[in-house]
Amino acid sequence: MKAFLLLGGVLYTAVIGWWLMGRLGHFLDKGGISPYWDEAEKQAAKKEMPSEADIPTRPDRCSKYDSNI
Repeated sequence: MKAFLLLGGVLYTAVIGWWLMGRLGHFLDKGGISPYWDEAEKQAAKKEMPSEADIPTRPDRCSKYDSNI
């Protein structure tokens, strides 16, 4: 009897988990949580973000070739 109860609990957990992951997957496929209030705010944020070419790069500070040790 205990085995049936344990098996029932495992099956219940599996079914609920399958359903919950399906709901989460559909939510994320639709775009998830947007950090923008509306489309105009999203477009304004895209204009304010710098492109990758504008971001300065720095040399690797841990290079073994310029070590003084």
